[in-house]
Amino acid sequence: MKIKMKIFPKLPEKVQEELGHFELENFYREEERTPEYLATEKDKYFSTPKAWLLVFEENQIIGSLKLHKRNVKFNNKNVMLGGLGGVCVRRDKRRQGIAGVMIEKAMKILKEWECEVAYLCAHIEESGSLYPQAGFVSMKNPYTYFGQSGKLYEETNGFIAPVKSLDLFKKILNSEQKLHLGKGNW
Repeated sequence: MKIKMKIFPKLPEKVQEELGHFELENFYREEERTPEYLATEKDKYFSTPKAWLLVFEENQIIGSLKLHKRNVKFNNKNVMLGGLGGVCVRRDKRRQGIAGVMIEKAMKILKEWECEVAYLCAHIEESGSLYPQAGFVSMKNPYTYFGQSGKLYEETNGFIAPVKSLDLFKKILNSEQKLHLGKGNW
């Protein structure tokens, strides 16, 4: 198996189309592919990534990860928050270490971008040990963000990891204050 990882600051139109099909088939479970569910997802996750990390096998996408960077306020201080979104591996290629390699590369990129802490959201029952192995810890408190519609969302499936500031990571993790992501949950 010859795989190749590429980072795109902007997706070419052809790759963007392929990625859309890939995500629909591999990111969402069958029961989630309803128009109502997908509309809610579109309201929540609308931020344009700073970069896309894609894994190809024979010119076909087999893995994807979106990289984000955003300045947020926490305890009245600016925090450079890095983010991973849309981590996905083609169903028949899962449990082969591809996601782990993508996340490892993504964390190095977030460090280069001077991010202090990384954030992602995931269903713990599906992700297992994948994110903890990369240093991510489940947040104790809910986090909030505004959807594209302006609706305020509060959710509990957030993970954070230290990138350049272990101290800030610990403060966020142990604070009673909710982390507010701003506009969009990536």
